[in-house]
Amino acid sequence: MADDAFFKFEGFEGTTHKLGNDFDRLGDGFSDLGGAFIKLVDDVSSTDVNFFKADLTAHIKHDVFTVADDFFKIGQEFLKLTGPVDTFGDAVVKFTDQFLKVTPASESENLPSLATDFLKFETDLKASGLDFLGAASDIKAGSTENLSLTFNKIAIDYQNQSDDALKLSEDFGDFVKINGISESSKVGETFLKITLETVVISSADLKLSTDFQKISTDIAEASDSGPIKLDQVVLKYSDDFVKLAQDLKFADGAFAALGGDFVKLAEAIEHPGPTTVPTITKS
Repeated sequence: MADDAFFKFEGFEGTTHKLGNDFDRLGDGFSDLGGAFIKLVDDVSSTDVNFFKADLTAHIKHDVFTVADDFFKIGQEFLKLTGPVDTFGDAVVKFTDQFLKVTPASESENLPSLATDFLKFETDLKASGLDFLGAASDIKAGSTENLSLTFNKIAIDYQNQSDDALKLSEDFGDFVKINGISESSKVGETFLKITLETVVISSADLKLSTDFQKISTDIAEASDSGPIKLDQVVLKYSDDFVKLAQDLKFADGAFAALGGDFVKLAEAIEHPGPTTVPTITKS
């Protein structure tokens, strides 16, 4: 039996809204980095005879600096994201705990590990942030000596994030079921949209993992004959960098959609409308 009531998470509409905006800004960072790589590919591949060599060299140097700066900005965005993810995760876990306390022991084995999954996601976001900052430092140093290893780390980071996103997608779906949230309510509908968007995020992360791993291999191969600069690697393996840029643009769209859904969730939490919440009866 159930009671009609207003479903409301108290006190964290603001956090949910901030989480949405932070996801959106992270996506913007991906888009900027993709654009910077395309610009670098265009300049190192230029055959314009009217372009003075000194001017072209200056353009390429500026392009590389922009790429490094975009890596730095994305690194910061990853680290900033850990705060609202932690707060949001805590709220979801605490809200669910009240229902898990009265769950029969026979059903407890099938319950989602919300706290563990959010903590792992937060940990992986932090690792990604630090590795992007490391890549920015490597690029600004003007040598690719350590960049192959750093890109390999980023590839692993994205693989981990892809796994996290799939797990969280399942968790969000279970969250709706466990807490008896009506799928036709504003909150329920938005949570279910988030479960779908996180699957898209997982796909985007997997693409980026493959791209960074390929470029890591490219850099290692190009460095076999001695030290080499990033723009030289980009010229030699331009197709791989174009592919990375395209997948960064795809990730931008995925994170923008997820960010929009979290903003809608914040609005639904603030103005939930009537929904069905289960009545808990202890035997």
